[in-house]
Amino acid sequence: MILTRARGENAGVATGLAAAGIASREAPCVAVRPLDDPAPLRLAVRALTNDDVLVITSRAGARAVGAILDSLGGASCAAPVAAVGQATAKVCREEGLRVTFIPSVPSAAALAAELPLPRGATVLTRSDRAAREPVDVLTRRGAHVREVVAYHTSPVAPRESIPADAIALFASPSAVDGFALSGATLAGAVAIGASTAARVRAVLGIEPRIASTDDGEMVDALKALVKGTDAVAGR
Repeated sequence: MILTRARGENAGVATGLAAAGIASREAPCVAVRPLDDPAPLRLAVRALTNDDVLVITSRAGARAVGAILDSLGGASCAAPVAAVGQATAKVCREEGLRVTFIPSVPSAAALAAELPLPRGATVLTRSDRAAREPVDVLTRRGAHVREVVAYHTSPVAPRESIPADAIALFASPSAVDGFALSGATLAGAVAIGASTAARVRAVLGIEPRIASTDDGEMVDALKALVKGTDAVAGR
């Protein structure tokens, strides 16, 4: 089982797989970098009011906002936070953010569809390569959306060798692009979200299972894929 998120982001999934007797290895296929110029993010955070809501869809985004608050002398964030799932909410709280909303399903699409719209702005922190779907959904619902890039992501080829019959977990289109640089083939894949699934189909030519950002759901999807692969192989 190949876990393609950045090192340190895979512990929950790896533990869940190990409990089911499934071995896994980290093979990061995406690099997360801080902003070269954090001024726009700093301005966006400083401009927040209690009438706004700050939307955070990843742990990297939560850490980026926390770093901005630290740079402002440990200031607090004036706006409440909507976090995509429990894992992201946990990091938000560790960074001193006030989480007031988590969607029923841990996905950016569900967050955009279910978020109670504030009187002020809906400020969406994202990577420079994030999908447009949450913005489009919020805009259609009548939200006043402001986007701000909180961090950069870029695809990188995995340094580790990839077994021919491997199954991989992809959390972003960037990770799919990074894996493709290896030239390796897969027996199956689990994709987090529809945009990542679309990238798996387009780049790797396989149909992935789709999971949310919840570690438990990822583990269940990977376990089901392993079971299905074994059944096809007659094992």
